[in-house]
Amino acid sequence: MPFRYLPDIALADIAFEAESSSIDGLFESSAEALTDIMVDPKTIRTDLKGTVTKKLSIISDDLDTLLYDFLTEIIIVKDVDSLLFSEIEVNVAPDRKSLKAILKGEPIDRDRQALRNDVKAVTMHMFGVRRGERGPWRATVVLDI
Repeated sequence: MPFRYLPDIALADIAFEAESSSIDGLFESSAEALTDIMVDPKTIRTDLKGTVTKKLSIISDDLDTLLYDFLTEIIIVKDVDSLLFSEIEVNVAPDRKSLKAILKGEPIDRDRQALRNDVKAVTMHMFGVRRGERGPWRATVVLDI
């Protein structure tokens, strides 16, 4: 599993730490964790009629803000378009200030999908992206539910 929950960080929120050997992978792992908090991703179909593909392009000031904006956009799409995604491919630009992502999923189906938490927002509490000298990329994220 490319992420782990951090249960002792916040009482009314849900926190996670994602990691990957690459920046692209870190963004994908973070989106997987966000999805897993909202719904059982195994209940989101991506291989049938009705599958939705959404393309995102995001530009930000720095890497931390880029991840924050990316996760926020997934929440906005969930709230505005009622879409959830279980397949996410991210390509972060070499300058680490922009990305392109392809998300595949489907509309929310309360009768079939195992919905978990209604995430309201990404918070700035403890938020950050870091990399050890030779270790993997890591992100800490706290979500308001």
